[in-house]
Amino acid sequence: MKIQTEFGELDITLNAIRKLVYLAILETYGPVSIATENWLSKIVGSEESRVKIQEDEFGHIKVDAYVEIEYGTKISEVGRNIIENVKHKLKEFAGCESVEVNVHVIDVK
Repeated sequence: MKIQTEFGELDITLNAIRKLVYLAILETYGPVSIATENWLSKIVGSEESRVKIQEDEFGHIKVDAYVEIEYGTKISEVGRNIIENVKHKLKEFAGCESVEVNVHVIDVK
C-alpha cells in the first residue's frame, strides 16, 4: 500500500498492516485468542499470521480475522467491537480509508 505525503511516498507492507490488525484485536474486550481455520496452521503458524489480509489494485483492504472469544460475552458485540477497533486503527495509523473487516468466531472458551 502506497501513501503520498508532502515529504514523499510511504510504502506500508501487508505484514505491518497484519501486525496493526492483530494488536487491535487483542486490545478489544472479548477475544481470548486469534484462531485458525484449520489445525495445521494452528501448529505451524504464529497467532499473528492467522489474520488474513488482502489488498486489491484499488487500495481496498480486506481483513479476515478468526477469533476464539470468551465464554459469557455477547458474540455480536465482540464482533462489532473488533470491526470498529480494526477500522479505527488502520485509518489512524496506516491511512487506510477503504477497509472491509470480517470476523469469524471459531470457538468459545
